[in-house]
Amino acid sequence: MKLIKMILLGLALSFSTNAVFSQKLQITVNYADAKIYALAGNTILNPAIGTGSVEIKLDKNDANRIVIIKEGFEPLVQEYSKSQKWPKEIRVNLENRMVEITAEPFDADIYVNGTNVGREKYNLILTKGKSQTIEVKKAGYATIKKVYYNQDGQEDPPFKDHLILESRLVEVSVTPADADIFINEKLVSKSSEDVIIHPNECVTVRVEKEGYTSEEQVFCNSKKDQEPPVSYSFSLSDRVVKVNTTPETAEIKMNGKIVGSGSYEVKVPNNECAEVIVFKDGFISRKLNYCNSKEYQAPPVTDHIELVEDEAYKTSVSTDMANVNVTIEVNKSISEVEAWKLLSSIVMSEFDVLEVTDKETGYIRTAWQVQSFNNESTIRTRVIVKLGDSDPLKYVLKIASERADKVVSVKDDQDFEEWNRILKRYQYIMEEAQARLK
Repeated sequence: MKLIKMILLGLALSFSTNAVFSQKLQITVNYADAKIYALAGNTILNPAIGTGSVEIKLDKNDANRIVIIKEGFEPLVQEYSKSQKWPKEIRVNLENRMVEITAEPFDADIYVNGTNVGREKYNLILTKGKSQTIEVKKAGYATIKKVYYNQDGQEDPPFKDHLILESRLVEVSVTPADADIFINEKLVSKSSEDVIIHPNECVTVRVEKEGYTSEEQVFCNSKKDQEPPVSYSFSLSDRVVKVNTTPETAEIKMNGKIVGSGSYEVKVPNNECAEVIVFKDGFISRKLNYCNSKEYQAPPVTDHIELVEDEAYKTSVSTDMANVNVTIEVNKSISEVEAWKLLSSIVMSEFDVLEVTDKETGYIRTAWQVQSFNNESTIRTRVIVKLGDSDPLKYVLKIASERADKVVSVKDDQDFEEWNRILKRYQYIMEEAQARLK
């Protein structure tokens, strides 16, 4: 009924006149099963006042409006003002057909004679003697096109029609433009092709050109498979560099992800560069850039990367104490003054410069101590002491250990990252503090 109310707002009123005046009117519809309802404004009053025909008594204080409803037809509103003269018997003809169109997916666009009329649903009105063309479109789907008629000699339109886009469509383009496109092993064209995939089917698309590495893609149209893309571009201009490493256990990273160990085929898209990082614990990492454009030397077919041992690893130890706050509870026999002196002595045995020292708050922060290795990396270390609690007395120690994979200033914070190792000269600071304060 909500749908009917909306339609009523846009309908024009129909009127009939005759020289004979009557207080009562007998209204007959050309379809015996058409329902007749009284209207209060644009509100349909239930129940129906008649089916096929009805007798109404005109009310001088009312607009005497009715609506005639039959499935498959445009609702027809009639108004019989008492100020006009009406024949005793009035025949009303339902002529305009109405098809309730629904489309799926619900975000598909509905077109009537080439004009976009909305999405999901549309009430198609077919005036007597006319036809209308419906199209349902959505990117990535094969378009549905259907013609509905309200003409003699043509099949009557349905009351409702649910149009479902099921066949998928992938717009395939290729580079170079003269590459061959094969669909299910059959040569179909060059340059571009609209690939249609029917429900529960798969289509294999392969692109080939002499002198290039061919590419192949399978597009499927079923619930269990990945949804096919709206468009897909094949490019045969990509270069490949086969990278292998020494040691063979070195890992290879691209775009922040580890992609291989010992060897990997690096794809370099046309007019782009690819950054490759080769690394292994105990060795200096190598960063390489391969570019595939006229501005740079062509990338090699193969590239052997040999890593150099990292001196920083030889002079450091792996530990779970690096960059971690460690709480030390002070033995009750040691006073706060004595504990402070012990901590200060332990810290200053390895660190000459203190950035901050505050006995009242129990806080010490050393300056960074920096050391470079292999002219390839920089390690910086500092110790931070904080009062954790007074009762019982606790201190929190942290050995901050950070690494930069190049020689930089201690102030270049952006180049440093936390390192899960500690230089050997600092490895006993935490152990000594724990042993002497407990």
